[in-house]
Amino acid sequence: MKVFVGFGYNDNDNWISEIIIPFIEELGCEVSTGEDMQGEQLSVGVKDRISNSDACIGFLTRRGPVDANGHYSTHRWVIEELTLALGLDKAVFEIRENGVNTQNGILGHLQRLDFDDRTKVMLEIAKFISKEKSKLTHKAFILLPSDFTDEIKPHLNSRDTKCLYRFLYKGKFYEEEETKLEKLRQRELGIIVRKIPSEEAQIDIKITGPNGITWSSGFFSIGLMDVQLQKEN
Repeated sequence: MKVFVGFGYNDNDNWISEIIIPFIEELGCEVSTGEDMQGEQLSVGVKDRISNSDACIGFLTRRGPVDANGHYSTHRWVIEELTLALGLDKAVFEIRENGVNTQNGILGHLQRLDFDDRTKVMLEIAKFISKEKSKLTHKAFILLPSDFTDEIKPHLNSRDTKCLYRFLYKGKFYEEEETKLEKLRQRELGIIVRKIPSEEAQIDIKITGPNGITWSSGFFSIGLMDVQLQKEN
């Protein structure tokens, strides 16, 4: 699992790079940050790193002096990183230090932890990563009928043969993902899909090949294993 971590690059936030990031790596994650691309605005490199991540954890820690209302400002670029990750449908976890201004442009519907105890931060991060890892588990589907197998099998290695799938969950259509046809049983073909958003999601599978070959499933429950495809004319 790839995790982008956004935080303030200053002495007060050294504990994030020295303790939190190694902790996330010990949980089996690949971590990226924008630390070597520091700036008030998001660079193309940071955007690419977020886009290539499965999740984004943003630390909104105190920045500067306390204001007249007893609040602190925070790091604008971390807010922008969280906003970008949310727009890219990434799993997002906002970790906000107590005292940070709640009206500072932070999206209110993110999963959020308000903290003053760093030990609790590590516990909640472990829970978040465990939950998100469970969503990235793969699942195999056997593709039927035998007529489909007989027609597409001679073209398995063709450049024109493609297999696409997409999810539907809570009224949202996810972007298409590409996978490969595999020999999963002795005489049957199947596919392996990843990044399943929920056990309650539906999935649509479409296979195309040379000479206009097209088979599709329509949306069906992710709980099924054997999938009956229909040939499109």
